[in-house]
Amino acid sequence: SGAEPGADTPPRMLVAPRAASARTRLVQTAPRALACASATAPRTLLAVAAAPPLLLATPGAGRCMGGSSSKAPHRPVLKMASEVTDEEWKAKLSAEEYRILRKKGTERAGTGKYDKFYPAETGETGYFACAGCGNALYSAAAKFNSGCGWPAFDKCYEGSVATEVDESLFMRRVEIMCAACGGHLGHVFEGEHMTPTNERHCVNSVSVKWVKGAAPDKAEKKVV
Repeated sequence: SGAEPGADTPPRMLVAPRAASARTRLVQTAPRALACASATAPRTLLAVAAAPPLLLATPGAGRCMGGSSSKAPHRPVLKMASEVTDEEWKAKLSAEEYRILRKKGTERAGTGKYDKFYPAETGETGYFACAGCGNALYSAAAKFNSGCGWPAFDKCYEGSVATEVDESLFMRRVEIMCAACGGHLGHVFEGEHMTPTNERHCVNSVSVKWVKGAAPDKAEKKVV
């Protein structure tokens, strides 16, 4: 169970704070703080940890500098996440990544490639990043075996994860999202006493990528 299922390298162009959506709109209220204007009453923002502004390279039709010929090669267009359209997300992500990260879907239990992947047990060096924008989310040490069928983490890098109360389907859950691009990760649960933090981040494998290399020099904390 400790074998690495595949390593990814961090994207060269990344994403900035979350794009507006019909369900929840993140609005910057201070240089290092975000607030939420919810489109529907049942969904209430608990906390949005501060994240540095990042850029997304979209597959736009930008022309190379110094030429206007229609035959000139095109280069990606740099955009802030708030400017990225739904169609651009579809072009950037795979169909399954789009369904889960942007439409808040869920992969079937026990099917994710990181469910049984425990890099800390084999001494692998790296970290888990957002599959949408490359934002560093979890350390190798934060991952643990919860037996739930999805990757589980008991803490995240400070400022990397946003939380929001989800009271749909006549139940109360706390959604976790990438604080940089707003991509859906999964849900966080408390009170299970599985680890010292008493917190379990239940994350879709599709929502994250294992990145080999030096882990970020950042503190790790609970989010709820």
